[in-house]
Amino acid sequence: MLDPGSKAGRIAATIRSRIVSGVYAPGSFLPAERVLAEDLGVARNTVRAALDSLARDGFVRHEGRRGTVVNSAFGGGADATFLLVSPAVEEHSPSLLTPEAMALIGNTLCACSGSNIQFHFQAMPPEGARELVRIVHGARLAGVLLVECSEPAVLEALHDEGIPHVVINQEQDMPGPATRVDFWQIGRHAAEFLLDLGHRRLGVLSGPSDRHLYGRMVAGFRDRLAEAGGSLRPEHVAHVKSCSEAARSAALQLLSRPDRPTAVFCTRDVRAYGAYLAARDLGLRVPEDLSLVGYDDITWPGEGRQFLTTFPEPARELGTSAIHMLISWIRTGIVPEDVIICPELVIRRSAAPCSEEGDADDGNR
Repeated sequence: MLDPGSKAGRIAATIRSRIVSGVYAPGSFLPAERVLAEDLGVARNTVRAALDSLARDGFVRHEGRRGTVVNSAFGGGADATFLLVSPAVEEHSPSLLTPEAMALIGNTLCACSGSNIQFHFQAMPPEGARELVRIVHGARLAGVLLVECSEPAVLEALHDEGIPHVVINQEQDMPGPATRVDFWQIGRHAAEFLLDLGHRRLGVLSGPSDRHLYGRMVAGFRDRLAEAGGSLRPEHVAHVKSCSEAARSAALQLLSRPDRPTAVFCTRDVRAYGAYLAARDLGLRVPEDLSLVGYDDITWPGEGRQFLTTFPEPARELGTSAIHMLISWIRTGIVPEDVIICPELVIRRSAAPCSEEGDADDGNR
């Protein structure tokens, strides 16, 4: 498996993104290795390693001297019916979906438009693994796509039964195969962006500390600050659930401090909205007095999300890549490698250069 942080891993991610977005159409030949190497600014052996990895995952196939062809993940062969499993929402009806789950499911279904793929939709059954296996065998389904699965017993049961399965957007520290977001890199990139704007007193409004994705984002953020000779003060970090009112309350305390942060990284956009409301309550302007950076581009309520600088959750690529992986497993019998994606920061109006005099010198030390 390619290290996603390696040069070949990044090139594979770039080519995969172009395939998923339709830049390289199914059935078409990719540009020659020499052309790709020049376009992407790397050596040909790096491109070759990236293409070999994509071939193993079923995105492309090598046709000797003719070149490399983009596979059509959704065509060619008998109809396929998959089980698409949505996560159960704590304290709510299993039919209720979070905005993130809706985005992932919607993009996965759209990716299959016009194909011969069909889905049997199912919320995670209360009986768990045993019932899920019964459904698959009873309906003779070809494989299973699970949205954000957090139950190890379910994955173990599917593995033990030899049922092809892929998790779409695995946010837990659990084995694959899965599509994943590189949360550590997101944290690093958020810190680097704010440091480049001159901010040194940085804060984080994160989720529960025991959730893997939030831990990884905060760890990446700390890592980049440490490289710059700074640190994240404990009093500048708050952990709250995904709720704008909880985030607002935590941000009021954070921003009322005499040494308040001049910029805050929020690990969900709904938390950024809570921080925005708190800043407004305190008479602080965003971005003049406080810069905000978020993650997901989904949970900021209403159209106002077009204001927020954020890392979009790459729902389309997460879903489409998962389908490629599942079909590759079914066709080849080989368990696919994880696909790890790091979205690019979308810069809007919620972050600006630091205007507080002296902030660039005192640091988070």
